[in-house]
Amino acid sequence: MSLRKVSAKTIICSTRLFSIRMTDIFNERAMQGLFTSMNQHVPTKRRSLEHLLNEQDPCYQGKDGSSYKLDPNELRLLASLLDIEDVPRLKVPLLIMTDTSYGDGYWKVIGKIEVKVISRLIGREPEKEDEMRIFYPCLKEVRDKLPTATNTVFSY
Repeated sequence: MSLRKVSAKTIICSTRLFSIRMTDIFNERAMQGLFTSMNQHVPTKRRSLEHLLNEQDPCYQGKDGSSYKLDPNELRLLASLLDIEDVPRLKVPLLIMTDTSYGDGYWKVIGKIEVKVISRLIGREPEKEDEMRIFYPCLKEVRDKLPTATNTVFSY
């Protein structure tokens, strides 16, 4: 693929012509920066529930380098909602992501075990086995019950 700059606003890529406004590029960079700063609390690595249940002071490290403590009572609640064989497979904290494909106020949980535990926690069947959409009231319920064992991840 070859790129050729025609003017400050137009680029030719092979046989296709793309018009790019500089404000779009700056807005994209601004949005990336905003979401990066909003997601600094997201863990660099998630560990298994089983491993965390055996730690005296369970915690994880965020992208910002800070250490975030996990409430052992929340970890025990998660374990109580799972089948015994799923406890070593669940990674904590659970990630709840914005879902922009359905409009404002929707969030989603991805992963079979993650969906299973959130479904049992809020008492609602998921749409799919490995993905569940939740609206804000359910997000609040999840975050009220598991404030340290869940993370919200922002995207656009």
